[in-house]
Amino acid sequence: MRSLPPKHSAFSIQPSAFLFLFLLLAVTTSATAQQKNPTSALINEALDKTVSLSLNDVLPTVLKQIEEKTGVRITPTDPVYELLPWGEQTNLKAKIENQTLRSALTAICQKLGLTWELGQFDVILKPMPALQRLGRRATINEIQTLELLRTTIFTPSSPQMNTGDLLHAIDDQLAKIKEPSVVLDIRAGDPADPASGFIPLDKPVNVPRDSHIATVLEDLARQSNATWYPWGTRVVVIAKQQYVRLQLDKTITAHFPGVDISRVLDQLSTQSGVPFQIEPGAFQRVPPQYRTIRLDLENAPIRQILELIRGVTGLDYAVKPEGLYIWNQNPPTTTQSGSSSSNADPVIAMIQADPATQVMLRESDLPPDVRAFLAQKKQEAIHSIRERMKQEGFVPTTQPATQPSH
Repeated sequence: MRSLPPKHSAFSIQPSAFLFLFLLLAVTTSATAQQKNPTSALINEALDKTVSLSLNDVLPTVLKQIEEKTGVRITPTDPVYELLPWGEQTNLKAKIENQTLRSALTAICQKLGLTWELGQFDVILKPMPALQRLGRRATINEIQTLELLRTTIFTPSSPQMNTGDLLHAIDDQLAKIKEPSVVLDIRAGDPADPASGFIPLDKPVNVPRDSHIATVLEDLARQSNATWYPWGTRVVVIAKQQYVRLQLDKTITAHFPGVDISRVLDQLSTQSGVPFQIEPGAFQRVPPQYRTIRLDLENAPIRQILELIRGVTGLDYAVKPEGLYIWNQNPPTTTQSGSSSSNADPVIAMIQADPATQVMLRESDLPPDVRAFLAQKKQEAIHSIRERMKQEGFVPTTQPATQPSH
């Protein structure tokens, strides 16, 4: 039998040598990783180099060509292809001569309603805020409208203007541009109904000098209750609460086969494009048996789904300028032991008031005689189901808590 080599062989590595080898490997690995993944500093350096590009292909191919030519990887976020007119098949034609890559990317983004920012290892493409607010696939007219707003300098009459004067000045400037023809659609709302949302037209707004119209409108959105988005050849300026309500009218096909309420609301927020702010402790005050949502809806407005959730869980919502505020209308109650519990007041009936409205009836909404009537109907329904079970020969694996009356 061949003997094993001694523990202290000539090939053993001393601790100091091992440490040196480890450091050498670490440095080599780091350098290799940096070559494969250039840092933001290296990307910044590449963005300032002049390039000449002739591009005419679908956007994913164009981005790959730019990477091969410059070494800079460009990564679009998911909403980019969801919002562009033809998604990944959106074609881009551009000829760039002796411009910096930074200028070239800015020009490309202006053509497509996009913006870009520097990531750690790549350049990230994103929809500009107004395109994101559109909330659907844009048309060619809407992309052209955004391009016009991003390339037209606005000349303010003073560094600070009232909202109404500013909007009318922008509209007057757009009216002088014959092609493409773009108008401002100002929906200021009703000051007598502040809950529905309105734009105070007398509010002073700081206006930057030598800025494009799109930048001025974004500054207006940051300083006031107004927001905006393209719609065909119009630019809709609307109160933020009104915009939130429009987003809640979006229809979606939803299948929740027993999904936690928090995940359902996360999905509704994502699909509506509206941020949801949840009241602390709101989920904990939902009775445990109602924290799992079972819904199967097709082309249902998001607002209708929220109404159904409200009826079952007690979670109500309020429209705010910044989005939707979700709160629990069931206050905590105290048990005999002094601990806090949920006030379970379940929905026991739903009435279709008209084709667009469903009324939820909770147990506490009903007088005693109606509750007694519904209780009787419930027992009749249970008896009918048991009769059908007998007819179909169904044998339950568990016995009822009480024997059915005959």
